[in-house]
Amino acid sequence: MAKKKVLILGGGLAALSAGIHLLQEQGSDRFEVKLLCMEHRLGGKAASYRLADGRFMDIGFHAVFGYYTALQTLLKRAGRSIDDPQWFTSNEGVHRMYEADARAVNELDIPAGPLDVGALFNSGFVGYDGMSLSEKFAAAKWMATIGAELLTGEVSPDIDEYSFTSYCVSTGLDIELTKKSWFRYVLDLAFNYPAAGSAYVGLAGFRKLMSPDNSLVHYFNGPLSEVAIAPLADLFLSLGGTVEFCQKVTSLELDPTSHELKALGVTSMANTAPIAGASDHVSVSPIGGTYSLSDAPYPVGDPATPSGAPVTNYTLGTDFDYVVSTLPVDSFRALLRTASNFEAAVLDEPELRKIWGLRSVASLSMRVWFPSAVMPADFDTVVMGTPQPAATLIDYKHRVRELRQGTWGSVVEFEGQEGLHGELTDPQLVRSLIEDFRQLPFVLANQVDVDDVMNQTNGHLWELRRNTAHHMRYLLMEPGHWKYRPTQTNRPYQNLVLAGDWMQSTQPTASMEAAVRTGRVAADLLRHDEGVAAVVA
Repeated sequence: MAKKKVLILGGGLAALSAGIHLLQEQGSDRFEVKLLCMEHRLGGKAASYRLADGRFMDIGFHAVFGYYTALQTLLKRAGRSIDDPQWFTSNEGVHRMYEADARAVNELDIPAGPLDVGALFNSGFVGYDGMSLSEKFAAAKWMATIGAELLTGEVSPDIDEYSFTSYCVSTGLDIELTKKSWFRYVLDLAFNYPAAGSAYVGLAGFRKLMSPDNSLVHYFNGPLSEVAIAPLADLFLSLGGTVEFCQKVTSLELDPTSHELKALGVTSMANTAPIAGASDHVSVSPIGGTYSLSDAPYPVGDPATPSGAPVTNYTLGTDFDYVVSTLPVDSFRALLRTASNFEAAVLDEPELRKIWGLRSVASLSMRVWFPSAVMPADFDTVVMGTPQPAATLIDYKHRVRELRQGTWGSVVEFEGQEGLHGELTDPQLVRSLIEDFRQLPFVLANQVDVDDVMNQTNGHLWELRRNTAHHMRYLLMEPGHWKYRPTQTNRPYQNLVLAGDWMQSTQPTASMEAAVRTGRVAADLLRHDEGVAAVVA
């Protein structure tokens, strides 16, 4: 029996998950899987890269929560167990929370169960600066009520129509407490600030966290691509999958009568050459001198195809039988617009039409390498609640082996999204972040010279990424968004399956776990079509 040809569009975790789950457990006997990646590296939003001098930069801050079970299973199959300190470090569910009004840093334990109120306030009502005793009692009472509800019942997607903040107030939380960092960090984690967040996503996140195992957080002990993406790429290739880098899908032909995806147009973004020992990235050279992998100036859509680049036409029955699109929502919308009969092929299909109700945000990530320590040695975990647009800080010097053993004093990661700061230039944004950072009470201000950072002098270096391109943006999880997220089992085109962290899934946050889960579902749908049993793990 001839193998069914599957094209996977995209190169992130959803794509790798779909490819691995298609091919494992006898899947390689029935499927021939090719992954088309627009970039020169796999990983998408969950990737890293090395700078010319060997320093590494992650595309955003990532961690593996205890309830990321699908991701943990996939990583373990690739030889990366979260219990192995060579690859991961655990923070035991503890974060630090900065309360701006009190100019205080509090140790905030993630509750180890729905009624673990004490963890929220540092082993009881002692030590959480920035809240009065009456406020602590009020918050504890509300947490006990909400915790009991989350323990005894599922969170209903119906409450997605309400904002997280308004829903919590309606269930008894004092509105003044919604201004506290320990409450706002739910929006910060979801890249929703300053927009309102979905009550469904917020409450579902609380439920996921509230158990002793799920509250644990594991950080990557090294560059994300080297710890996770490269071994997953090795696994995919070992199962018989293939990857074509720098291949952008620029058009598609949908037949609304037969409900089939008939053809794809694929454009080469650059010439590629393999790198010895590397499975997750290649070296590139521009085509016609017009294409650059640089993110400056930051693209507002997907990177434009280079002039004179070759185009390959893939046709149904010859080049593919199925297509799995793991493209982010903005990229997928742009691709759908190329359909020749857009009205009938896309807008008349409810499952495709509704995604025009979704919005996205541009995350930003800045890393500063300091010659001297600028954060206390015991700050070995994430600090939340810092000034926007970077509400999360972490000193990787305390987390990553090569940095602990290196000569840098601090390597500080600033994480957030542009929010209200999108009009600032890069230098303006960097200066604003560093000046705000220097004012934080836990920062060793005498070791932070703003001008040295800005000018990258006297041993200071910085790297800033604004992830503004379509394929790098995050889903905005605002109230009412759930009904616009497509359902994987509802396929308007039978040979087209969607996956990605913006789909409806059992993990409602836009996360690595959601990407992996939807990739697995996509694979199982195609396995079912071909009479192949679903994967066990």
